[in-house]
Amino acid sequence: MQDKKIYLIGIGTGTYEGLTVRAAKLMEGCDLIFGAGRMLEAAAGCKAEKIAAYQPKEIRAHLENEEHRDWQCACVLLSGDVGFYSGAKQLLEEFRDYAVELVPGISSLSAFCAAIGVLWERAALVSLHGRQENVIGRVDRERYTFCLLGGEEGLRELAEKLLYYGMDEVVLHIGEKVGYPDERIVHMTPKEAAEGAFDSLLVAMLENPNPRDCLFPEMDDSVWVRGDVPMTKAEVRALAILKLGMSKNAVLYDIGAGTGSVGIQAAVCYPDSSVYAVEYQEKAVDLIRQNQRKFRADNLHIIYGKAPGALEPLPAPTHAFIGGSAGNLRAILCALWEKNPHTVVVISLITLETLSEVMRLTEEFGIEPQVVQVQVSRAKKAGAYHLLSGQNPVTLVKLAP
Repeated sequence: MQDKKIYLIGIGTGTYEGLTVRAAKLMEGCDLIFGAGRMLEAAAGCKAEKIAAYQPKEIRAHLENEEHRDWQCACVLLSGDVGFYSGAKQLLEEFRDYAVELVPGISSLSAFCAAIGVLWERAALVSLHGRQENVIGRVDRERYTFCLLGGEEGLRELAEKLLYYGMDEVVLHIGEKVGYPDERIVHMTPKEAAEGAFDSLLVAMLENPNPRDCLFPEMDDSVWVRGDVPMTKAEVRALAILKLGMSKNAVLYDIGAGTGSVGIQAAVCYPDSSVYAVEYQEKAVDLIRQNQRKFRADNLHIIYGKAPGALEPLPAPTHAFIGGSAGNLRAILCALWEKNPHTVVVISLITLETLSEVMRLTEEFGIEPQVVQVQVSRAKKAGAYHLLSGQNPVTLVKLAP
């Protein structure tokens, strides 16, 4: 059907005045114009038949309906720019058998940044419109973070989350109905935003006056909430995370999480990842929750239960750290590799018996292990001198099927 042309047109902020000249000309020459009701308002002066539809298959049904068999040129109107969190992706996939052209528009990002005097090249970009993203991780390490919001409730949830993580100093620059005649721009604290009333068309720029400078913070043992639950020490923790070799959008299980130190540090260092801290001791779960809040690890999910059973409803892992198995090591490894045969596993152990079990299991599974033993000594002041005090040796075993 390459003789028929479909334009995917970004209409900017939604008004006719926000259209590019080319977009307006193309709309004038189309036989059919599709879009959600609000989008079609920008085409009010066009003579083409306007159809309130925006789902790809719904549009295809109209295009292939006998009633519209004579059309030669159609367009689908999309808010903002077609390359910025747009429905254009799904439409391109649906209409691969047609000649399709993308027509860019003015994004809400560029329009709002111009309105508040911020260069958008300085901002991290997040969409919370029907999506789940670690916005706290972004705001924590960026001066500016731009957010597409899912209406008034989405803004309230964001503001309450900032308050929960103690980010009271963040300033929210909020844009309501950007580009419309009744546009409103306000600047608020998280508390004010949580209590305010807004329209459903919202964007926000979050300004953090004190972003995290270090992308891979040390997170010394002394700063953790510990109680009497065992914790993987800082140097071993750093090496374990390095051995995991996590990538962007990794899914990590921290099994036998204890205080949550490995999972939380990984979540902070890899803000685009999803981390699941699995722990069956109630007192440890409470510590994980306190540490999660302290370190603003919003991409960490706490799973109260014992592995392998607690792993069943979780998404497939790409990586797993096992700090404690409660005697279920073989079953846990089987569960991990059943979910994803390529899951990279790092096991931390301190007893010879556990090492012997791990080596036996690697032979059973036919996996060549990478084994490293770490012994850390820390200096302590003794009078006029400093003496090195050795910690218990820890063995890390990496299994990469």
